[in-house]
Amino acid sequence: MQYFFKVGKYEEFNTGKLRDSADYNHFCFRGYMNRFSLQVSYFATCSCLSDRRKFPSFFRTIPNDAFQVNAMIQILKHFGWTWAGLIISDDDYGVHAARSFHSDLGPAGGGCLAYTETLPWGDDPAELRRIVDVMRKSTARVVIVFSNKSRMINLMKEVVRQNVTGLQWMGSEAWTSVEVLQTTQLMPYLGGTLGISIRRGEIPGLMDFLLQIHPDLHHNNTDGNSMVNQFWEHTFQCRFAPPPAGWVEAGGELCTGQEVIENVENELVDVSDLRPEYNVYKAVYALAYALDDMLQCEPGRGPFSNNTCAHLQGLEPWQVRYQITPNS
Repeated sequence: MQYFFKVGKYEEFNTGKLRDSADYNHFCFRGYMNRFSLQVSYFATCSCLSDRRKFPSFFRTIPNDAFQVNAMIQILKHFGWTWAGLIISDDDYGVHAARSFHSDLGPAGGGCLAYTETLPWGDDPAELRRIVDVMRKSTARVVIVFSNKSRMINLMKEVVRQNVTGLQWMGSEAWTSVEVLQTTQLMPYLGGTLGISIRRGEIPGLMDFLLQIHPDLHHNNTDGNSMVNQFWEHTFQCRFAPPPAGWVEAGGELCTGQEVIENVENELVDVSDLRPEYNVYKAVYALAYALDDMLQCEPGRGPFSNNTCAHLQGLEPWQVRYQITPNS
């Protein structure tokens, strides 16, 4: 997901970008990022991105993985778990976490790693069988998994196939809250998992905003393909006119647009557990406040050369970066 703040007379000119985590994997491998493009991430946790020499224009609204690894080590120490296995994804997210565990687990937690295994990129049955076989035969009953959800899902399929139970799992924030891993089928295997999660926050006014949204009766699925209309049809199990052939004859309801959204339970209007969403909110406001502060600049008292101010028509990304971190 990307959000573009396009400012200036050229439509393709980006003052700032909001990105998730996947966009940054190749940046770390390549070792550079556009030094003149301001980027704010709400989900990229890799500690590699904290290198200001390589990524001077990168900011984020989520802590880097060094904090997450330290938290896991403190949990291990608290329970006296000194012998554990580590499974990581084959990318910067996993590799940098593994480096931290290898260097910090002994000195900080008094523990050791029984093994370190790397999950394959794709669905590699032979490699997954080998990894789960290592887990099954190891004397380490604690397994730490630092990986994204897709690879964790592949791993769990093999764990279920081999029926490996009795493990104490610890998970990184990328998969511990994923609903697809919280099923009755996986409960005998993942029940009791300890994991790190993204901090929950509140977004003032979001619920009121969501509840006042109503469909546009002039844009149905055949004319405009309105996202709100599709959400409305899915939530209330109805169809806007003109309905599909045979819908009414089969007993289907027509949407009026007056259905009461407060009367239904739907995760899209549930604001009780905002985690990545809250980081998006903070990232948007970081850029918005920076732009607003720049527009409040008084000529002759600005922060740039000869006390000049930035101008909306010729705004440069480095100027916005300065406004976000004026003391850096």
